[in-house]
Amino acid sequence: LDIGSVEATVQAGYPGSIAATWQQAGRAGRGDAPSLSVLLTASTPGEQYLARHPEYFFGRSPEQALINPDNLLILFQHLQCAAFELPFQSGERFGGLDAAQIAELLDLLVASGKMHRSKEMYFWSDAAPPAAEVALRSASAQRIALLNRQTEALIGHVEYEAALWMVHPGAIYLHEGETYRVEALDLPAARAWLAPDPGVYYTRPRRETTLELLRQHQQNPVHGGRKSHGEIKVTTRVTGYHQIHWESGERLGTHELELPPSELVTHGYWIALDEATIEPLRQAGLWRSDRNDYGADWEQTRLAVLERDGHRCQSCGTQAGRGGLHVHHKIPFRAFERPAEANRLSNLVTLCPACHQRAESAVRIRSSLSGLAYALGHLAPLLLICASSDLGVHADPRSSLTQGEAAIVIHETIPGGVGFSQQLYAQHNTLLAQAYELIEQCPCADGCPSCVGASGENIAGAKAGTLALLKQLTAPG
Repeated sequence: LDIGSVEATVQAGYPGSIAATWQQAGRAGRGDAPSLSVLLTASTPGEQYLARHPEYFFGRSPEQALINPDNLLILFQHLQCAAFELPFQSGERFGGLDAAQIAELLDLLVASGKMHRSKEMYFWSDAAPPAAEVALRSASAQRIALLNRQTEALIGHVEYEAALWMVHPGAIYLHEGETYRVEALDLPAARAWLAPDPGVYYTRPRRETTLELLRQHQQNPVHGGRKSHGEIKVTTRVTGYHQIHWESGERLGTHELELPPSELVTHGYWIALDEATIEPLRQAGLWRSDRNDYGADWEQTRLAVLERDGHRCQSCGTQAGRGGLHVHHKIPFRAFERPAEANRLSNLVTLCPACHQRAESAVRIRSSLSGLAYALGHLAPLLLICASSDLGVHADPRSSLTQGEAAIVIHETIPGGVGFSQQLYAQHNTLLAQAYELIEQCPCADGCPSCVGASGENIAGAKAGTLALLKQLTAPG
């Protein structure tokens, strides 16, 4: 391809930053003739906001590159590159660390065999240049090699922290247009074995996430609650995965996994909601994050359903005692105004735990809390020079970061963080205003992938509730 003769470009999706968009558009028109660049936006909230607000793109300068040079993982990699160029002298400082901290890192490199100490000098002694191991787009210190089981050829690498959900056993992995199925993941050896698989489905991991507050850096009251940012520990366990048909989106199967949890110490930004913010939504029937109160007669009703169904799962036929089976609402409990209506025997069915979980995932009621988290998680990368994968979003009606209050947490997926959370904390009002405008102007009736997440035949949307919540959080003082 003669890049100098390209007259037009088509970008399939927003690259994630204004700078990257201009860079890709600039591959056309390198001569004197006029050129054209077309950006096709996806249905995500961030890209739809951009499509409706071209001035956001054309009226702003490219983003400021954001990095935390004192992030220990980043600094440690740079220190090795510096040592390769010039020896370190004992007592010398580097970056934002003092001499004692630098000495500790240098001694660690000596112990690993990468450096040699002679009197008061540290010399690089490893044969390989350290710059080759520094990833420009990642701070991860370890990567998992992906190997073709048939040819043993290297397919690529993934970060260690992402391996459990990207290349777990049974996962479908895409690389350069080819489809592979993961046959084995060997974490101690830092490798995964993949086999070509032109299958009809892709996989989506099922994850359980818990958050722990390590240190709160800042907190301030805002409309409807409080905003905070600080250091947190994110513990994630991949419990299984779904197989989903490429064309129809039909769920073909669900599989369980026994994998170790992964722990990430990073930084996060979160919004805690006051009870005074939630109560008006609760009174209007727009708050769907409270625990269900099935009514005083629930236990009697539950036992009656079990007896009616012969203590047998009505989906797979599994038979068990009273404690081994669940009673499921065919139409979700929260879709009714009164427990008596929801608890009619015709609306109840006996299921085993596995079938109950599948039924619950097929019929969902999206809450205003999860709807807002969905929108914020997709809009946040617009304010930062980062990919959506650099941020994680967690909505919890009883968050451990806020002493049990409802909260939305946006955390960095980069070990140690690089400052994204502090930036979001500073741009709190802008982020919420963009979310309100996006959802209000979306032409859908009750939610869609472009605003608060999809609604549909089996999914009750949350557009009205999310807008009501945002009104509380953005109301003028």
